Amino acid sequence: MYKIKNIGLAAIAMMMATAFVSCGDNYPDSMDAPYDTDLLGIKIMNAGEKGDQVVEGRIDEEKKEVNFPKLDTLTNFAALRLEAKLSDGAQLDKTEIDCKMTPDDEQKKLTIRVLNHNRYKDYFMFVRKRIPPIGADFKDAKVYSFAGDNRYEDFKTLYTRCADFDGQHVLVVTRTDNKPHLLKVDDLKAGNINRIPLDLTDVSGGTFPYNMGALANGHIYMATLAGGKPSPLKIYYWETPTSKPEVIFSSTVQDIPESGKRYGDNMSLNIDKNGDGYIFFGENTAQNILRLTVSDHKNVSEPTILSADPKMKVAMNIYRYENTGDYLYSGLAMPITLSGNAAEKKFSLSAANQPAEAVAARAFMFNNKRYLITCSAGFGSASKATPTLYVFDISKGNNLAEALERFDAASEHEPVYTFILGGAGNGAPSPCTNFYIERDAQGKDAKLYLFASRGESGFVIVEVPMAQDKDD
Repeated sequence: MYKIKNIGLAAIAMMMATAFVSCGDNYPDSMDAPYDTDLLGIKIMNAGEKGDQVVEGRIDEEKKEVNFPKLDTLTNFAALRLEAKLSDGAQLDKTEIDCKMTPDDEQKKLTIRVLNHNRYKDYFMFVRKRIPPIGADFKDAKVYSFAGDNRYEDFKTLYTRCADFDGQHVLVVTRTDNKPHLLKVDDLKAGNINRIPLDLTDVSGGTFPYNMGALANGHIYMATLAGGKPSPLKIYYWETPTSKPEVIFSSTVQDIPESGKRYGDNMSLNIDKNGDGYIFFGENTAQNILRLTVSDHKNVSEPTILSADPKMKVAMNIYRYENTGDYLYSGLAMPITLSGNAAEKKFSLSAANQPAEAVAARAFMFNNKRYLITCSAGFGSASKATPTLYVFDISKGNNLAEALERFDAASEHEPVYTFILGGAGNGAPSPCTNFYIERDAQGKDAKLYLFASRGESGFVIVEVPMAQDKDD
């Protein structure tokens, strides 16, 4: 009896083993791993203006993300129909989703859920509009640095306090042995230094005969430093790089009614393509601002004293925005401020929403995006500001005023690009900025150039291509 019993048990065991070997690999998944919740494939079935386009999403199982190709802006985003391939027995919690976006939104992030009995798994789903790429692609920027370890030799001392850029040349206003000169941008991009000296015939006077300068429409401007009431403030003009200088303004400080004591530590040139506009000088102790009217590039008149924000201090600038009546007014300890041509304040950014010691602020449009650039000064040996070029995207808003207000109210104020010029704090950092937009044969924006310089730091040119649609 004992043997028969054991033989029966052995037979049963052999039968069970045979069954597992013969049938185990053929079990449905739901039996191997019951109630799986995997998303194996997913499509939007009604994309496009007519709702007749099918687009397939890319699933990243590790990140639990689904990314769809960009959809036509005329798609009915309020009722996107989903079709999914799922684990056996699973289903989506919703097969139609509302993905409405505001005009400013380019993408929306939603959560979709895969259900199977009492189990579920969530995936993040990203839906994007197919909007033509706008603005600049700062990730592909080319940098031509003459700062930091490659600092341009004239910036090794405070004998050089100013530089400017117009896309073709860099102007270096220096009291070193090299004297004021131009550098071709093409040469700099090729790594070559070929100075083009300016004719300095009869350039004299002032505390320094040249301290500040600027470029406009191929023309060159330089100003003396008038360090006291008896000192002359002169502005020199070169029609071309090889022209002789012309004096287009000359006056002792004391002969300007209601003037302060010292001008020429800063200079803001605002001249349109016709040569009309203004030149601004901020008084060294922030008593006031001197505004000069310019016509036809070299006719200077109407010296006017304007009220100043005492926090602007020695480093300040006022730059016009496009062809509007709006200007950006900035200074060492004051916030970047929207103003008119009389430095009257219309709106100021919160100090917390901008870099410390942000000066030389400018705004411009490039490829349908609006940008704000500025440079931290690093004024004085105790300054904690790192001399840096900052670029901010302030595209939202129908005009500059609205753009600044919306930027200020936003939760994020991170720059889209920065470049550290470096250099220790000093008493005359005089940061300068500028930009140049290269256009194609049809007059459309093609490439953006940015420029920044700072005393004892050097200068940088940043070449930025247009944004390209790299999706799909």
